Amino acid sequence: MYKYNFKKRTLYLGFGIFLFLIFFVFGTSVSYDKSTSTVLKEQFQNKIRNIDSIGIFVNNFLISTLMFVPGIGIAFGLFSGFSTGNIFMIITRDLPIQIPPLLVFLTIFGIMELISYGIAISRSYLLLIHILKRKDIKENLIHTSFEIGIVAIILFFSAIIEWDLIRQPGNMNLLK
Repeated sequence: MYKYNFKKRTLYLGFGIFLFLIFFVFGTSVSYDKSTSTVLKEQFQNKIRNIDSIGIFVNNFLISTLMFVPGIGIAFGLFSGFSTGNIFMIITRDLPIQIPPLLVFLTIFGIMELISYGIAISRSYLLLIHILKRKDIKENLIHTSFEIGIVAIILFFSAIIEWDLIRQPGNMNLLK
């Protein structure tokens, strides 16, 4: 019988968050020429032009769901961290003040998303290990289902908070 080890699970979660952050920072360090940056910024703005809290939730939840796939989810999570950092750099590059990239994760919705992605990336690793060992797969799938539910709840409330902050007068409008 599989015994859920909360301390060990927390360590895996921390490692998943750490990996996501490393790739996020790496994404902020890659720069493009002005024309490529402009095209990427316009594509991002077009993607989010008519988004609301439900759209934010669906986008983030779909991304996190892919991160749960055994093994491949780790790579997808790291790519997601890289591309998030990259688009953050592109959007903030022309602002009058430079925003430290990791500052976004000091917001409540940033922390919530980071925890969600850490859960998904680390569960992808755990599933991969248990599948390779052919050990406790059924019980791991039960834990995975439970964690997907937790991630959905966290990302739902995160999307509401993020959308509320975007709509606040005086906040940075990424649609401009």
